[in-house]
Amino acid sequence: MRWLVIVIFTFSLPVVAKKMVTDAIVDIDFNHQFTPLNHKHRTKILIDRFHQTIYKTKNEDHGAHAMLDIAKRDGFSYRYTDVAITKNTLDTDILIIHGLPNLEVEVAENTTFWKSPISSSELEAIVRWVANGGGLFLTLSHFPGGSGARPLLEAFNVKFRDGYLYSKEFPSFTSPDERCSHFFGMSEGNKILKKSHGIFAMGETVNKVDFHCGAAVFREPDDVILAFPKGSANYDANDRLVEQSDHYAGMIGFQYGKGKVVVATDQGMFRNFIFTFDEKEKVYVTITSPNNDNANLFVNLLRWLSPKINDSRTLVE
Repeated sequence: MRWLVIVIFTFSLPVVAKKMVTDAIVDIDFNHQFTPLNHKHRTKILIDRFHQTIYKTKNEDHGAHAMLDIAKRDGFSYRYTDVAITKNTLDTDILIIHGLPNLEVEVAENTTFWKSPISSSELEAIVRWVANGGGLFLTLSHFPGGSGARPLLEAFNVKFRDGYLYSKEFPSFTSPDERCSHFFGMSEGNKILKKSHGIFAMGETVNKVDFHCGAAVFREPDDVILAFPKGSANYDANDRLVEQSDHYAGMIGFQYGKGKVVVATDQGMFRNFIFTFDEKEKVYVTITSPNNDNANLFVNLLRWLSPKINDSRTLVE
């Protein structure tokens, strides 16, 4: 499959005032209503907190309460790893790496470079584990919150654009001049929700997804779960347009060997925060919102990744 990518460079955009977050509340009272699986599949989840993931915060402040609650009620068990990932630590069915920023390394005065925290031995262990049947959920963010995963993405033939994804069809919620879109209401109707993907057949109904400021990936058309509109653009940290493409995605899922991989590029879309802005406006971020199906998408995502659950949501023999 060949991709058409148009590269354009331009000047910086003017900076304007924007809405500012004045308070962030962890919505720990949220209890998602869904139909749990009625069989004991006993899928095991390993959560990485050795690297600088959101789980480095070892209390409810990580905003993962809703995800962990959903997993537990749907028959999944989970544990954490605080050590480097190896063949031995990967005694699990699903690996979650949630947020993986690059390390900023100073090599001389006022001179730094960005380095992935994933070692070459970890990279090989993860890739081999997926190829042999593991399920990897890699959820990233805009610059610099996801580019630490670049070696992993490249190993799985995923192209990652380390910046801020913008589409004029979905302007930023905080400022019309901010070049990182907030995609409220991604649906099949606007050709963004790709219902042909197998993840949507895993039991829970998904008609509308909210995706906040994130980055872009692309691989193969059949891998796309959440697409971005044609002509979407990648901006750098200085609000400069770097590239435009008709093939960007915000979430993809694909088979790799005997295993599966899901990559999402908004690390907030499944977290349970409520933000209050300076205008006293409250915004769900985003799994606890009553106006989207992000929670149902997360239910389906875990089921799709599990090597112990088949496409008809029954046990793998």
